[in-house]
Amino acid sequence: MMPVIRPTLLLIANHPQFTYLIKRYSERSGCRVISTSTVDAALALMLRERPAMVLLHMMSWPHDGWPILRRLKENRATHNIPITIISALADEARARDEGAAYWLWQPVMYADFLDALVATGTLPPTVAPRYTSGDGDTDSRDT
Repeated sequence: MMPVIRPTLLLIANHPQFTYLIKRYSERSGCRVISTSTVDAALALMLRERPAMVLLHMMSWPHDGWPILRRLKENRATHNIPITIISALADEARARDEGAAYWLWQPVMYADFLDALVATGTLPPTVAPRYTSGDGDTDSRDT
């Protein structure tokens, strides 16, 4: 039997509760997650681990995370790794203009997290776990 390869996600955030939530979602979806709160460590991890996707929590810094996004996209070794922005602010168009692959609104729901994994090619739609409610309907949403 072939070993199961779990996609690696890199989370850049400095809020412990938010990091905990994303780690739980990642594990539930079958992904491995590594996290850091600094851009220098993020670059080093991106080079060493080659994550399938980066999750950048924009609300983790005193001003914003735009300089971090730009720095990751400007680096030749990391610019092709898809970055998903997580924010409560309405800057989705700016995120796409600056090179983000996907946008997640905060608070992040598990179904939306799964959508990001599928949209960025991190998980194929047939692999993304689904939630089955008590009435037999299949959905990817938390209840």
